[in-house]
Amino acid sequence: MFKVPKYKTFVGSVRLKGDKSISHRVLIFSSLCKDEETKVYNLGLSDDIIATIGILKNLGVYLEDKHDFFVVRGKGLYFDEPSDILYAYESGTTARIFCSVLASQRFSCVIDGKEALRKRPMRRVVDPLRKIGAKIWGREDGNNLPLLFDGIGRFRGGQNFDIPVSSAQVKTALLISNFWSDGPVGVKEPSVSRDHTERILPAFSVDIRKDESGYIYAVGVPKSPKSLNIPGDISSASFLIAISILFPNSEIIIRDVSLNPTRMGFIHILQKMGAKIQVIQKDSYAGEPYGDIFSSTSDLKNLELHSDIIPKIVDEIPILSVCALFGEGVFIVKDAKELRFKETDRINAICSNFRALGVDVQEFDDGFAFEGLGRDAIHRLSAEYSLKTFSDHRIAMSLFVLGLVVDGIVYLDDINCISKSYPDFISDVQALVR
Repeated sequence: MFKVPKYKTFVGSVRLKGDKSISHRVLIFSSLCKDEETKVYNLGLSDDIIATIGILKNLGVYLEDKHDFFVVRGKGLYFDEPSDILYAYESGTTARIFCSVLASQRFSCVIDGKEALRKRPMRRVVDPLRKIGAKIWGREDGNNLPLLFDGIGRFRGGQNFDIPVSSAQVKTALLISNFWSDGPVGVKEPSVSRDHTERILPAFSVDIRKDESGYIYAVGVPKSPKSLNIPGDISSASFLIAISILFPNSEIIIRDVSLNPTRMGFIHILQKMGAKIQVIQKDSYAGEPYGDIFSSTSDLKNLELHSDIIPKIVDEIPILSVCALFGEGVFIVKDAKELRFKETDRINAICSNFRALGVDVQEFDDGFAFEGLGRDAIHRLSAEYSLKTFSDHRIAMSLFVLGLVVDGIVYLDDINCISKSYPDFISDVQALVR
């Protein structure tokens, strides 16, 4: 069991490693640039990114860490046949985006992952790929890893897809299927998800077009932009922002972090709840805006989250819930069933841990609700608590923040999972201690 340390206050500034979602895409797109090198600055080198790098290397792509930057030497649209199973560890982004890449190759291969990834649904990307000719087999008719691909070389284009659940991973897989298609493949979501793919691809000389019906397409094949700089990870920033808001006499600055509009839901929700957060955009690079975020100690009033906002905050709901625990009024999350299909069932993880604190939580199929305990809860939660991270990085970091804030002593059963997305989390927290 890990005992969460105690500190008095947090003041200072920090720069974060590159955004995880952007890092995945830049690595994959750079690998598809034939006989061209791309220098990638500020790559977010977490466990998930290491999984993507490992698969690319097994497909014959040259990648090298030069310390100041990463070098990727592209193979073009067709990779080398791997000599072993491709392993995505726990990275859902890796597995789902590579479904399109692997189904289009000229060889057969298998992708697998750890137990948590084996439980995550894959047919949301497998089914539309099958409709354009992909030959994919797997457990539960292709819904669970491992998946076997019998590469077909080319897809049958000329089809549009209305994906039922907004997913940046599925959208990306279908958009890049255009690279290997004999006709256009369009995709439309019920609500806007992360748009990193649409912003980054033009930097690789691929046009993103939208027709009158709202379907988007990728036109062209990737060409290297020669170099790319990745802004700091806004999802990782959310935990530091929460610390500054909940801790007394605290104020922090996060420098050069991604300000992508589809990722700012966490900031906007906290501002609506009364958080003192100031955002200053500096510039944009390869279509991605970035800048500084200032945040400080605040009192919060809770609200209800549902519908269109959920895809924009789905990764931040655990830490938002911790913030709401110290807010006033009822906090409600609805229309968030996707949380049950992450690294763990995050709805259950949030509810079970809050119950362990003595909080009365109502759990729904697609969310939960509870009455905030108010800022005084920092002192009221003064006992010893043993909480479970369920080996989920975002649950672990959220509970770590909770443990920092309350007067009581919090023990966590597993914090090794934090390296999945934010290996520098604890050292960044300690650097802000005053």
